[in-house]
Amino acid sequence: MARRRDGQALIFAHHLHELRAKVVAPVLSQLQPIPRELVGGARGFIVQIARDKSHNALCYEARLSFALTVGALFERNLRLWLSAGQTALRPLIERADRATLVKHIVDVKGATAASMFQTANLIELWELVSTARHGDGPSARRLKALNPGLWSHQDAETQILYESVGLRAHAIRVHDADLERYFGATISFWQKVSVW
Repeated sequence: MARRRDGQALIFAHHLHELRAKVVAPVLSQLQPIPRELVGGARGFIVQIARDKSHNALCYEARLSFALTVGALFERNLRLWLSAGQTALRPLIERADRATLVKHIVDVKGATAASMFQTANLIELWELVSTARHGDGPSARRLKALNPGLWSHQDAETQILYESVGLRAHAIRVHDADLERYFGATISFWQKVSVW
């Protein structure tokens, strides 16, 4: 029997692919962080240090913003995909937390789709979006356990200080490799569920 394709899932995958290729990659190629040892130039002028640090803050904020966009787009499309034709479930799907959303995926699309939703990269992306939106809290602690590399720019003492004053979420640095994983995971999800 021939497999059927889910056109909506394919559209979502294509949309993410185009976002990565036409928006994210060109912007990030222009926003490359200045390595710590080069900040301030050869003489370490205070004005140049301030400019370099401001540039780097912009680079890291852009990466976090793109991760938030990928996560929000994925979640919004997931809820739309699940809600299609599910009049009675739609209000529940629209408000569901991640655990409840998994149950709805099982009910509407099956256990295989639910298992594809629960990959490490998609869970990490979900926690990152929650942490970036809400700040320190349970999501930030779960995210730190999932990917301590998001804080690898800090030495151990700085990490302890930031965490003690509630700045764990403030110090996140999404790297290009993280963004690539998030795009890869979301695109892969849509491509896999498009075949049924």
